[in-house]
Amino acid sequence: MTERIAVRFAGGRGGECQLSWGQTAIWRAIQRLVPDDASLNMSWVTAVEDEGVATRVPVERVTGTVAHVMARHESLRTNVRDGRQVVAREGVIEAHLVDAAPHRAAQEARELQHRLTAPAFDYANEWPLRVGMVRAGGVVTHAVFVICHLVTDRGGLDTLVGDVLAGLAGTPSQEPPDRQPYDLAVHQASAQGRRQSAKALRYWERHLGAVPKRRFHETGASPRFTSATLSSPAGDLAVSALAEREAVSGSTVILAAAALQLARQTAAREAVLQVIVSNRFRPGLAGSVGPASQDGLCVVEVGDAGLPTVIRRTAQASMQAYLHAQYDPEDLDKLLADSDVDLSCSFNDRRFDAQTEPGPATAGIAAALGATTLRWEPVEHYGARYFLHVNAVPRVLDLTLYADVSVFPETAVEAHLRGIEALLVAEALQSA
Repeated sequence: MTERIAVRFAGGRGGECQLSWGQTAIWRAIQRLVPDDASLNMSWVTAVEDEGVATRVPVERVTGTVAHVMARHESLRTNVRDGRQVVAREGVIEAHLVDAAPHRAAQEARELQHRLTAPAFDYANEWPLRVGMVRAGGVVTHAVFVICHLVTDRGGLDTLVGDVLAGLAGTPSQEPPDRQPYDLAVHQASAQGRRQSAKALRYWERHLGAVPKRRFHETGASPRFTSATLSSPAGDLAVSALAEREAVSGSTVILAAAALQLARQTAAREAVLQVIVSNRFRPGLAGSVGPASQDGLCVVEVGDAGLPTVIRRTAQASMQAYLHAQYDPEDLDKLLADSDVDLSCSFNDRRFDAQTEPGPATAGIAAALGATTLRWEPVEHYGARYFLHVNAVPRVLDLTLYADVSVFPETAVEAHLRGIEALLVAEALQSA
């Protein structure tokens, strides 16, 4: 049986304004995925004592933490109505409490996490946070948090989780938070923000000429989607070795291999990918709990070059993409409306702490190839024809490719993922 506890919160201000550019990007992604938009929900479970956060935590400590983070981070009390953000000054949120025997607490927490994560949010009327806790022996053993993707992207999640852990430990964060999405939206609508958007879009306009009119062979068939995940310990070792050799990040190495493989499979001399840019390097956004990520346009000239040359070109191209990835999405829409180009390929490196550090060692790469696995999962709907994700799996190159098999069939999907691994491994072993 689940008990529901009303938690009151009061923040510093309320208000209504346009969405920030990062919020707009997430909002559009959500709309593209309906009715499967719940797949974007993010959740975590904290085993309070087992993880060393605190001991003998009462329910009131958890509800106090919820009230604190709701007041501290405006995105947790923001709804989207008629395409605008509405920030509440105060309100009440429910926390779900489940009592369990000690030996059942962890399982009850996992089940509660699933129940709270599975439904899509009511973006106009529901707080974008769901909270649960499991109590055993009179104390809270597990705390469950679920957030809508509109609260933040991955770049701000660590800040939110850190604030929750501090609250559960009894030492709630007191320093002022980074920039709130409301303030960012107001800035972006200002003259300075408009100039920044215009500068970024001039970069896009200069490079749209290199974007092909059609990336894939059109079959006329209705879109049909699939996803495949390649998990490669050998690929991870190869990425580490090549990043060390070329003095670039592992992300650049993976992007370069994907660009080269994509160009080869589509018989193109360039690879054009929209890369997800966190924008966390910008002032006030490093720890901001709010969406800041936007698409950057990365155009890599591949030609007849091998992987080392493509890595160096990708390093330059991706840097330019990162520097020009903060703009008004509606302005980009107007620009693209006049350009008949194919921007259907995207790349997203979702790793943070799981990234392998660059290193020179290539020993074990060949032996590790036998551990590579490929698994398939059906997808009813997806918002892109080609979307390659780099997943946060320690010591493994873990790539998930979502594809529209009406233009990029299953055989091409498998060839693409295995081709990326082969490029990386062959180059790393050759350099050894």
